[in-house]
Amino acid sequence: MSDESKLSKVDNTINLVDFIWRFVRTQRWTFAIMLLLSLVWTFEMLFWPFFLWIIVDVLMLYDVDRLSAWPFLKILLMFGAGSFIFMEGGFRLRDFLQARAFPKLQADIRMTMFDHVQHHSPKYFNEHFSGSLANKIGDMVLTTTLILRTVLMLFIPACLSCILTLVIFSQMNAFLALIAGIWIATHFALCWIFTLKCAKYSHLHGESRSTLIGKVVDSLTNNFVVNLFFRFRFEKDHIAQFQMEEQKANYVGQVYAAKMFTSLSVALIVEIFTLIWFMIFYWLHGKISTGEVVQLFYTIWNLYMVVWVVADRAPEFFQSIGIAKQALSVMQDPQDILDPTHAVDLSIKRGEIIFEDVSFCYGEKKIFQNKNLQISAGEKVGLVGYSGAGKSTFVNLILRFFSLEKGRILIDGQDIASVTLESLRGKIALIPQDPILFHRSLEDNIRYGRVEASQQEVIAASKLAHCDEFIKKCSNGYSSLVGERGTKLSGGEKQRIAIARAMLLKAPILILDEATSALDSVTERYIQDSLEELMANRTTIVVAHRLSTLSKMDRILVFDHGKIIEQGSHLELLNKKGHYAHMWQMQAGGFLPDSSESISNMQPKTPT
Repeated sequence: MSDESKLSKVDNTINLVDFIWRFVRTQRWTFAIMLLLSLVWTFEMLFWPFFLWIIVDVLMLYDVDRLSAWPFLKILLMFGAGSFIFMEGGFRLRDFLQARAFPKLQADIRMTMFDHVQHHSPKYFNEHFSGSLANKIGDMVLTTTLILRTVLMLFIPACLSCILTLVIFSQMNAFLALIAGIWIATHFALCWIFTLKCAKYSHLHGESRSTLIGKVVDSLTNNFVVNLFFRFRFEKDHIAQFQMEEQKANYVGQVYAAKMFTSLSVALIVEIFTLIWFMIFYWLHGKISTGEVVQLFYTIWNLYMVVWVVADRAPEFFQSIGIAKQALSVMQDPQDILDPTHAVDLSIKRGEIIFEDVSFCYGEKKIFQNKNLQISAGEKVGLVGYSGAGKSTFVNLILRFFSLEKGRILIDGQDIASVTLESLRGKIALIPQDPILFHRSLEDNIRYGRVEASQQEVIAASKLAHCDEFIKKCSNGYSSLVGERGTKLSGGEKQRIAIARAMLLKAPILILDEATSALDSVTERYIQDSLEELMANRTTIVVAHRLSTLSKMDRILVFDHGKIIEQGSHLELLNKKGHYAHMWQMQAGGFLPDSSESISNMQPKTPT
């Protein structure tokens, strides 16, 4: 199995360490070398005190005849220069390895998380802020890098430095080693106690921060409505509530960090002066040399710098862990729509759709119960009903945006639950009522229907959808950007782009969800001819609120509370004088009202 495939499969029970290791192991030798090179820092911290010890003792030894010391000093200086070059070379090599390893690590994490998130069903995105999800992906990328840098380049070298320092101290003076050991143990104990508190509030801070950013993105995305109602102060006050929660969680964590540094400072003062006192005492009694005093003092100072840096980075480290754990929830959210094991590609030769005993609930609301239905190959079927009747759910089940509770849906005898999602949705073209466009060029948005399509094919589809005319009038033609969610285009223009995109797909099954509702009557008449050409020899499902658009359908299904209460052609249903005929009478301005309640007080008209 390739590294890429390994990264793409994420266990929903994964913890943070396992998650990070999935990416580190793809570059394990690079990170191993980086760790070894980071240990050069430990060598440097212990080398220079040792080097000064030798220098001082040589100088003291040859204090009377100083010129005689030059041969020894020359060797020492050459050794020191060589050691310095070796250490600096190690650091620079580590920098180059970092420049290679971490960008790849960040890219792998970002793409793995993005791929996992985008495979969620529309239901998931209805319940989560897109801005919050994007922020969590960004948080995971940054915090993972910080965690690895801290562990590999600080914590591990620091721990090794403490161990070797105590070994060196014990060789010179066991009592001094004991004092240093007590201080190191106290230092790390205080760090552990306070950082655990910081970690708790860091998790809360990460959660509140993601929520805050989601709210900010939501407000900015809907800036038109904010401007329309002039609700700038309201939005600011609304965001301020979440800002306060984020600020509170951040403040508490910072307070614990301040308390930790205060405690560490007190412990440091006691330890430093205790060690200095005893070093002077042992020097006065001739138990240690002047060079050893210099070495011990320099070593203690280096150790102080190391453990203080560890303490300084510890709150940020544990804060990063808290944020990373909170961001990891994105990967722990299970995908409700997945390809089954041994899934095969859907093959469509005719386009027959069959519902067999289909039952589906949306939350606690029962939409369908034991539904059976057959749509023949090439048949054009209209769906009509008030809002909430089940039309959109019917379409979404065919597209497998939701999983069935019971039964199965067959296309040309193949259970759609056993085929790959890519092959299923590649065989169905949907033109929605409210088209969603990317902030990309017009050409890119049209080509999204079939990404391998040539420019000539894109233009041909555009002409059929009658959008070539306005595209050519744009400043950059087909290269013109449409704005976020297509804000630079009118509703009718966006609809025509969506129609062109569907035409380019050339799918054997076509679904129209009020595809011409945003068009003016003249453009609709032109496009209707194109749509009829597109529907030819294709199984077509048309969802409509404007009942006149269904008059040419082979069959019309009338939905009410998840049930098909009537079906037949337009004329057959009118002659039945049932539910459909009633809706035909009651439609206002050519459109069906949102619910039966909205027309309950309207006076019926005689059908014409």
